[in-house]
Amino acid sequence: MSIKNKAITGFSWTIFEGIFSQGMIFIVGIVLARLLTPEDFGIVGIITAIISVANSMVEAGFGSALIRKVSSSENDFNTVFYTNLLTSGLLYLFLFMIAPSISAFFESAVLENLIKVSGIVLIINAIALIQQTLLTKSLNFKKLGLIAVISSSISGIISIYLAYAGHGIWSLIVLFILRPLISTILLWVTTKWFPSLKFSTSSFKELFNYGYKVLLGNLISTAYKNLYYFIIGKYFSPTSLGYYTRADQFQSPLSVNITAAIRRISFPILANYQNDKKVLKNKFVQFIRFSMYINFTIMLALAAIANPLINILIGDKWEQSIIYLQLLCIPGLLYPLQIMHLNLLLVKGYSNLNLKLEIIKKIILIPILLYTVSFGILAMIYGLIFFSILEYFINSYYTKKIIDYSPISQFKDSLPFLSIALITSLSMFILTFFINNKLGLIITQLIVGFIVFIIVNEIIKLKEYFLIKQKLSSLLRKLR
Repeated sequence: MSIKNKAITGFSWTIFEGIFSQGMIFIVGIVLARLLTPEDFGIVGIITAIISVANSMVEAGFGSALIRKVSSSENDFNTVFYTNLLTSGLLYLFLFMIAPSISAFFESAVLENLIKVSGIVLIINAIALIQQTLLTKSLNFKKLGLIAVISSSISGIISIYLAYAGHGIWSLIVLFILRPLISTILLWVTTKWFPSLKFSTSSFKELFNYGYKVLLGNLISTAYKNLYYFIIGKYFSPTSLGYYTRADQFQSPLSVNITAAIRRISFPILANYQNDKKVLKNKFVQFIRFSMYINFTIMLALAAIANPLINILIGDKWEQSIIYLQLLCIPGLLYPLQIMHLNLLLVKGYSNLNLKLEIIKKIILIPILLYTVSFGILAMIYGLIFFSILEYFINSYYTKKIIDYSPISQFKDSLPFLSIALITSLSMFILTFFINNKLGLIITQLIVGFIVFIIVNEIIKLKEYFLIKQKLSSLLRKLR
């Protein structure tokens, strides 16, 4: 199979995973939002932020280092496995010890036990890292997708049952732990890789020399992405954080999963052409154009339907989340592009530059955050929008140096995709002034948006549209 076909097949299976796996989690989240309170979601938001930061330390950039290395050996895999296992164990022990202090800091007594239990996820994720890396390296996204769907479905059903049985916030914690646990078990059963008692110091040094810069960059990036959870949870209230969390959980699964799909596929493919500048640029431009085409329309359409979507799915007690969701769609618009630019640095082995950029950007973010926090959560989100735009130009600057793809060229490439997204979303949003019934409104918005999207694409005739159209036509013919 050619690289192009592998990319298309891989993207198809990753989209499958996103639709069915993340779709299941999304549905579970909706059911739980109706059963639980904004405060419950706010508390779990704090835990998620803490575990996310710790988890980036567990991975330590070794996964990227193994994927980038053309011929990884058995010694490499064993060395990374034992390193991650030890790191995760130590971090879990540390979290267990400081849980009372975290609970006191956020003035929430329930946090202590929740953190002590949730921290086990660090060890679970570490155990599965090599299996995930092997499947990613071989572009076996079909198996990854199926495992994700199964683990999300089983854990989601159990979590809903516990919520209905009156277990409250613990139903969210069970979902948080059970999903990666089931995924890890399935990865071990199906991948057939098992560690042996080998550890190579030279392998560790080689991979760590690349990985530690990725680790620090990811650590800074993850801390930044969760910084708003920490600040809102501390300076406002768990309830306020709950509103923000639910808004973010409508937007993030879309932008993050689109990004993860493209990054997961693009990294091993771009790594194959890291020494051929012309081909590397060609492949990179293809991936970034595809990112724009998919994400621009989805994010702006989501902003257009935010009002009826939240009211219908999780009820009017979450109305405060509507404006948060609409605004968060703007940085969500740029997120896949941010990651693609950083991906290019890692493909070329510039992990040190990636680290420097992360440090510089976060130094810029801190005064923005400190200034806006005193004006409230809305002001903080406006600050986030400003920073995300600035961040995009910082990231894209080095893309010009590496493959001669300037911000101006990127902007020109983005115009047709942005035009399609704006026309589609405006046709949907304008309906809010004429239809009062929420269910009727969202159904009409989706139908009108789809029709307008197809018409505009047929007029503009972008190759990305016809590629997807051809793939869908081929799939439908196979199903007949």
